[in-house]
Amino acid sequence: MKEYQITGDLMKGFLGNISYETVVPENNESVEIRFSFGKRLMEHITEADKTAAAKAWLLNMGKAATEIDKDVLIGMEKTEINLSVFHNGAYVGCSHRDEIEKHIFISPNEASDGFIPWNFRGGILRVVLHVYQILNDHTPYELTISGKEGIE
Repeated sequence: MKEYQITGDLMKGFLGNISYETVVPENNESVEIRFSFGKRLMEHITEADKTAAAKAWLLNMGKAATEIDKDVLIGMEKTEINLSVFHNGAYVGCSHRDEIEKHIFISPNEASDGFIPWNFRGGILRVVLHVYQILNDHTPYELTISGKEGIE
């Protein structure tokens, strides 16, 4: 299986799913997926961010937020991107780990946490990025999908 490498750049406020697909050869033994992204914490706090934090605090706590409350709430926020793997439409697993770097290995005999052992011989491999919150403009990400061939 040829290595498939994608880089991207997400804008502040983006929320959604991004799918990538590649063909898996018939003699494939295993799949390895590496994913990373940058800018996890908010870099530039604007008045709009503070206003949004105050509104969220009021809705959830039932009282007005102090400046400390807003700072604490904003400090707790982070960019979060997880990923799911599918093969020929079948769900193989999901990485919901709170990490900016994810390394996933899947073969017929073993798999990373959150995934099931799977035979990837032939067909379509789909990786879906689940983007929950992007806190900064120009948040970079990189996805690498590779496989080991060799089964006769």
